[in-house]
Amino acid sequence: MTKDGMDQPANLPLDGERKLPELQRVAEIEQLHRYQLARSLATGLDVLDIACGEGHGTDAIAANAKSVVGVDISEPAVRHAKLHYRDPNLSFHVGSATDIPLPDDSVDMVTSFETIEHLEEYDRMMQELQRVLRPGGLLLISSPNKLENPGKSLGDSPLHGKELSTDELVELVDGYFSNTCHYGQRLSTASLIANDQSAAFRVLADSDIHDNVANARHDLVLASDGELPELPNSIYEIPGVPLEPYSVEDMQNGATDQKEKPKQAMGEQEQSSSPEDSLSKLKGTLAERDEIISHLIEHLRSTTIAANEVVQSRFWRKTSLKRRLSNSMRKRRGRPKRIWPEKFETPDFVERILAGDTNVNLFLPDRRASAAQGVIPPFGRYGKGPNLPVVQYSQVKEGFVDYIPHETLETVVKAIAFYLPQYHPFPENDKWWGKGFTEWTNVGKAHPLFAGHHQPHCPIHLGYYDLRLPEVMEEQARLARNYGVSGFAYYFYWFAGKLLMEKPLEAMRDNPNVDMPYCMIWANENWTRRWDGLDQEILIAQDHSLEDSRAMLQYLESFMKDPRYIRINGKPLFIVYRAHLIPDFKETVQMWREQAKEMGLDGLYVVSAQTADSGTPEELGLDAAMQFPPHAVDAKNVTKLVDNLANEFEGGIYDYDDIVSKEVRKEPSAKKTFRTAMLSWDNTARRGLKASVFTDFSLTRYSQWLSANVENAAKDPNLSDDERIVFINAWNEWAEGTHLEPDQLYGYGYLDATQKVLANYDSASAPFLRPEIPETTEAQYAIVAHVHYSDTWPELKELIDTLPQGAVDVYVTTTSLEAALIVSRSMPEAHVELVDNRGRDVRPFLITAKRIAHLNYRAVCKVHGKKSVYRVDGDKIRKSTLSALINKSAIKKFEADPKLGMLATKQSVHKHESVNMRHNRATVKELAREIGLEYRDGQFIAGTMFWITPKAVEPLLKLNINDFDVERGLADGTLAHAVERVFVNLVEKSGYRLESF
Repeated sequence: MTKDGMDQPANLPLDGERKLPELQRVAEIEQLHRYQLARSLATGLDVLDIACGEGHGTDAIAANAKSVVGVDISEPAVRHAKLHYRDPNLSFHVGSATDIPLPDDSVDMVTSFETIEHLEEYDRMMQELQRVLRPGGLLLISSPNKLENPGKSLGDSPLHGKELSTDELVELVDGYFSNTCHYGQRLSTASLIANDQSAAFRVLADSDIHDNVANARHDLVLASDGELPELPNSIYEIPGVPLEPYSVEDMQNGATDQKEKPKQAMGEQEQSSSPEDSLSKLKGTLAERDEIISHLIEHLRSTTIAANEVVQSRFWRKTSLKRRLSNSMRKRRGRPKRIWPEKFETPDFVERILAGDTNVNLFLPDRRASAAQGVIPPFGRYGKGPNLPVVQYSQVKEGFVDYIPHETLETVVKAIAFYLPQYHPFPENDKWWGKGFTEWTNVGKAHPLFAGHHQPHCPIHLGYYDLRLPEVMEEQARLARNYGVSGFAYYFYWFAGKLLMEKPLEAMRDNPNVDMPYCMIWANENWTRRWDGLDQEILIAQDHSLEDSRAMLQYLESFMKDPRYIRINGKPLFIVYRAHLIPDFKETVQMWREQAKEMGLDGLYVVSAQTADSGTPEELGLDAAMQFPPHAVDAKNVTKLVDNLANEFEGGIYDYDDIVSKEVRKEPSAKKTFRTAMLSWDNTARRGLKASVFTDFSLTRYSQWLSANVENAAKDPNLSDDERIVFINAWNEWAEGTHLEPDQLYGYGYLDATQKVLANYDSASAPFLRPEIPETTEAQYAIVAHVHYSDTWPELKELIDTLPQGAVDVYVTTTSLEAALIVSRSMPEAHVELVDNRGRDVRPFLITAKRIAHLNYRAVCKVHGKKSVYRVDGDKIRKSTLSALINKSAIKKFEADPKLGMLATKQSVHKHESVNMRHNRATVKELAREIGLEYRDGQFIAGTMFWITPKAVEPLLKLNINDFDVERGLADGTLAHAVERVFVNLVEKSGYRLESF
């Protein structure tokens, strides 16, 4: 009896299954870690802990929760829990996970740790968990990973007869909850739990680096039909236990000291080993390694044989009905059908080892998204996507970049940066904000609002400059031209005849040493106290009228007659920020055009920014529209996901990675639209706790946004050569956190990323932007090749040269001007086109297929020079496939068989299976609907190198080439991979057949 008269809790049996707090083995530490995470999520919630065991973890949750119910099938365990844990908001009951003794919709959260692997009725348990959860409730479930667990620990329980793999657990939970997030857990002197979709937690183990928990022993899934709470990556430690690293080290040191004592009595000569001894030991080590490899290969081969015996056995045939029923149930639940293997094969590199190939690299580096070096996380900090192998796909360097001198670029597409002339004192600012106020005043006062927030932005190169000094604008022009920027768009402030900040602009106009083309943007809004949150208090107002607009243009005459002023088709370019604010703007534009001719100009080219409330160019009488992010963008709000956000924050935080992805795919709303790329937008310096912040900025994503814009401008048939312009927001909006000018964090990185894009569109690129395609051709066949790596072109050319002269036309797409020049010089007859690095080799193929559709080739050979760095045999596969396809025997096959629609190497033909469709099925289905294809599982050509009849490709030409996302370096799961998986379907739909050889 206890002092209060209650029965003493009975001791539970040490069956290896109950996690008892007095034990501190591996299993207990892992379980305690999971419960501490659950506790952090349970604040103020009603919680069910199913299979609660002896109750220690349930009691831990009760410290934060509103109420907790522990349910376990073991009566002794429940009795023990009731006696031992007596928190008033805590109760325990006997019950099963498949028959929970609680009413419907009774709890906000369910924890289920190491439970489901004991059951056969997985779905029944999930249905019960869903039943007791309230709408939007949260499930935190864990289970041992059967692919990592077997035989790894003495603590493994024989009761775990139904363990699941990671994929099986995730797929099971996905079937019942609309939102899920997977975490891996294992012990590493402490228990580690990390989200496999995040790169915020890095594990360093000797020479290996992982940005999540590699080889996780346990899987946790956080699931809900509502919004998922943030669950940070974490470790769980218990100081003072034998697992504590210092304790282990002390034990090792003690043992070492005992061993060293006899050695101290020996001479140095006896302790040292000879070179022969070292060589002998090395040979012995290598022999042991070879023996281990030999055993592993033999085990792999015997396992493959055994697996093939199973799928060919009578038993397997008898289970076919059960498998069909299983797939029927999966279909009813909206889950993908399982494709059961017909045959297992050992990997190619095993056969190469057995054949004596000594060049096999058995230890490929970990190239998953979370472990790749020099590659930004594929989906940013707040996006979702698979943790798959990635490749280095960008030459843009993240982090601080030093100044680099460059040759001046004369680009086909002109990049113009918005320029703010605020950086000098003037009387109105002194009156409104205090003596000596400039833009720098706000910039210097900014401070971070959350973990990792880049504030303040501190300028380098020119420092906190003053625009009254002529040397400043001269140096800005030199710096911009060095990195390929073609012009500045100066903000111009006119308020019913009143000018603000005009002095630097007038000084620039009168200073020929400012060697930079320019145009003007009329910032035609009222000027308010928006900076300090008083948006409604007007400091100086606009008073728009025809007379005022005429006077404004009259003032600008001297600027527009400057030889440096930017002209489009001979007309000065004039941008009005918010044209819809001007009454009768269409009439105003007409007046301006007539006035410009009266001034001796050829007219006026008028543009307005696209904002949420702007009208169409036709309605306003404009020549074109101009994008103006962050206006009119679909921004993903991630405010609730941001760590350590200031308590009084009232603004909004948005995902920069997400906005780039959306903007590069967005179709312009006007026929003539000048596209604009934005650097990191962050007006904390002006708005403080009411700021709008685009977080997770990267130079890579900015460069991709700019690159997509430049490609569109270069190839848009609606634009004249003078209209091939893109804008950049901005050159020096320091208080808005968007500037090309160098700062302490990225140095010259903003400019370096810009130059790398624009260098591809030097004047030498002109022949490769809109290459002329002949109206007719005598050739019946074509080679369509994509060359991303220029060093792979020689092997492609060598094979093409073996084909009979005149038998094929050659079309080559490249992602760099360098590669385009190499191809063009070595094969002048080839049609070469420069494309943005998006959609791998698939998007470029579709661009070419559209251009050559009218030529009605019998078949085209789609090939590429991609390096499959995910595989040890990538180069061998590419070279053997190319030599088989670019061969006159392939052409003869099409000549001999009119029903042949696709030709591919046998090794590249694969069946649609759960593994290769896991990350693609949803995209494939969406793609099929868009192109009118009735998709069905069948075959696809891995690597997308094959001969194909153009008639089969026609449905894919409906796709907009801008539907492809920015390149993220992923090995799978993209639109390009989805297109890869429907080519065979399209061939069969067209009435043709596939032949493999």
